[in-house]
Amino acid sequence: MRNNKVCIFLMVLCLILFSFPALAAEKTVSKYGTVTGQARMYYFTQRNKTTGDDFDNIKESLALGGFLKYETPWLADMFGFGAAVYGTAPLSGELNQADEGGTGLLTSNNEGFAVLGEAYFKARYSKTEMRLWRQRLETPFINSNDSRMIPQTYEAYGIKSSDVENLTWSLYWVDKEKARDTELFKSMSDMAGLDGTDGGVFMAGADWTPVEKLPLRFWNYYAPDLDNTFFTQAAYVFGDPKDVGFTVLFQGVDQRSVGDERAGEYGTAEGGLKGGITFSGFTFDVGGTIVGNSAGIRNSWGNYPFFNNLMSYAFNRAGEKALYLGAAYDFSRLGAEGFTANIKTGFGDTPDSGDNASFDRNEYNLNLNYAFDGGLEGLSILNRWSYQDADEDLGGRDGYQVRLRFQYNFQLL
Repeated sequence: MRNNKVCIFLMVLCLILFSFPALAAEKTVSKYGTVTGQARMYYFTQRNKTTGDDFDNIKESLALGGFLKYETPWLADMFGFGAAVYGTAPLSGELNQADEGGTGLLTSNNEGFAVLGEAYFKARYSKTEMRLWRQRLETPFINSNDSRMIPQTYEAYGIKSSDVENLTWSLYWVDKEKARDTELFKSMSDMAGLDGTDGGVFMAGADWTPVEKLPLRFWNYYAPDLDNTFFTQAAYVFGDPKDVGFTVLFQGVDQRSVGDERAGEYGTAEGGLKGGITFSGFTFDVGGTIVGNSAGIRNSWGNYPFFNNLMSYAFNRAGEKALYLGAAYDFSRLGAEGFTANIKTGFGDTPDSGDNASFDRNEYNLNLNYAFDGGLEGLSILNRWSYQDADEDLGGRDGYQVRLRFQYNFQLL
C-alpha cells in the first residue's frame, strides 16, 4: 500500500511538471487560491571508518520526490485552509540498499512513502493569524529541518502576530511531529527519546527589532515533565553593504529538566559569539561556542540554531568548546549570477576525563549552490561535501559525506 501511494504521487507530480512547463515557471495569483509544489532528486552518502583505513560503514540513498500544496484564498478576508502531500521514493536499487538506510531521504531501510504533511485551518484578524493542525513551523528549536527530501511538519495549534511595529510574536502548543524519514506523526516527548509517551511542547517566541540593524530573538520551549529550553539571539549589522559591512552575532541557550524529569535531572547552557566582514563579494566569519560541563544540549525537534551547526556535527556536547571559521563568495560579481560557494569549518574540544569525557572532533564543509534564472527560474543545484576528523582514542571515527540535490520550485495556480 505504501509503495502504491508513492508511485501515484510521483506520477502525478511528473505529469504536472512535463505537461505544464509554462505554468510551472510563472508566479500567478488566482481567486481560486494557489497550487505550489517542489520536485527534488537527491543523492546522499555518509561513509565512516569502523576499523583500519577503510570507510566501510555506509549510508547511501538516491531518491526522487517533492510536494504539491493547495491553499485557499482568504474567505471573507478572515478564513482559509491549506493542505500539502509529500512523497519520496528510491530511484535505484543499487544505491538504496536496505541495510544502508538512515540517510533521511527515505525510511530507515531505504523505502519510499507518501504523507499528508500539511492540513491546516487558518483565520486572521488584522495582522494576527491562527493556524490549527498539520503545518510547517520555523523557529530556532522546532523547525522543518528541510535538508533532505521532505521537511519535518507538526500537528500544532497557535497564533502568530505582527500587529505591533517591529515585533512578531508567536504562541503555540505543539502536539506531534512527523520526522523527515517517516509518514508517522509521533508525540513530541516520544521524539525526544521517551518512547511510548504522550506529551507536547508549549512554545512562545518574539522576534523584535527595537532599532534598525539590531534584530533580537527570544524563544522558550516548555515540555511538561521533560525540560525547559530558552534561546536568545542578537545580531548587529553595520558598515556599508556596498563597500565593507560587518556583523556581530550572539547566541545563547539555557536548558534544564522540569517537573517529573522523565529524561533525568540536568541543567546546562551554551553561548556563542561570531563576527563577520563582507566586501567585494567575499564574506569571512570567525566565532566560538562553549557548552556547560554538566550536560550537552538536547535538540530533538529540528535543525540546531547555532551558527556552528555543520553538516554532521552540532558541537553541543557537554563541556565542548568549538572554534568556527567560514568563508563565502558570491560569483555574481564575476557575471555568474546565482552561483555561490562557501567553506565552513568547526573544531571541537571536549573533556578528556570524567563523566562527560568524549572524543575531540573537527569538521570541514564545502557548499556549492547554483540557482538558474530566465526560462529555468525555480531550478537549483546544491552540492555539499563534508569531512569529519574525530579522535579515535575515545571512540571517534573519521568519515565523509556527499550530498547532491536538484530542486525545482513551481507554481501552477
